[in-house]
Amino acid sequence: MTRKRVQAILSDYDGTLVPTANVKKSTNAIPVELEQILSNISSEIPVSVISTKDFEFLKKKTAFARALSCMMGIEILFLTDHPTSRTIEKRILNADKTALQLKSAALEEIAEEVIICKEFSAILVERKHTSDGILAGLTIDWRHQLDDEWSYYRRAINHFLSGIVANLNKAPLAMGVYIQKYSEHPFVDVYSIECNKGIAFDTIISELGYISIDSKDTMYLGDSENDNPAFRKAGISIGIRSDARVNPKLDCSYFLDYEQLSSFLMKLRNNDYLFNDDDELLLEEAKKRE
Repeated sequence: MTRKRVQAILSDYDGTLVPTANVKKSTNAIPVELEQILSNISSEIPVSVISTKDFEFLKKKTAFARALSCMMGIEILFLTDHPTSRTIEKRILNADKTALQLKSAALEEIAEEVIICKEFSAILVERKHTSDGILAGLTIDWRHQLDDEWSYYRRAINHFLSGIVANLNKAPLAMGVYIQKYSEHPFVDVYSIECNKGIAFDTIISELGYISIDSKDTMYLGDSENDNPAFRKAGISIGIRSDARVNPKLDCSYFLDYEQLSSFLMKLRNNDYLFNDDDELLLEEAKKRE
């Protein structure tokens, strides 16, 4: 039996704090009850978000977060609450700004190529920017399509992107980009540089070191393959299942259904953040996996 006091919580956003089915709704916001629980927790221990989303999106929806890691760690911002607003205390850009500016043109070219392709007319392209406006990422998304079309779009878009990227990498000016693929989720991410949530995890924990937090005392919540580098860093790693249509291989120690998350976090807080892996919610999920 594992008993460990949690001193910080880091979490993914889409599919973890917001159920997958709600991601493409107009609000795409954390349910009120869960948001209140996270706010209560963040007044006692640090809560941070590590997401594929950009700062413009996250700042409006994560008022409880001490730190926001945007676009898989390309940009990390530490925030301080003031009576009237939240301010950026520190900004870490895990990339050369000049390189990001140069590669923004390549990302825009990829976005336009997907948009004008008739085969992908039903696919959505989301552009993601740094806090100072540089295009640094794309999400090419077909989760709003019928389930039985997901595999077709996945194969087609991955083949299409491979051709575009091969051309971008040709001399004289190689403009390599990083593609984050998923085995089951109905979208693909494209970034200016290679990035992962493990690097973002390390950066946040390092910055929180002044209050004696390390990775062994940290809980990480996530739902997809891009969370695996962070799962492997965390002392307590919990996979969240919010959509029965996807069941990716996650490198986490425990699982929860999304509907159990609020109750689990409330119990954790009421227990003074002492994590106990014989929690009936975790055991119930473990039995489902047998």
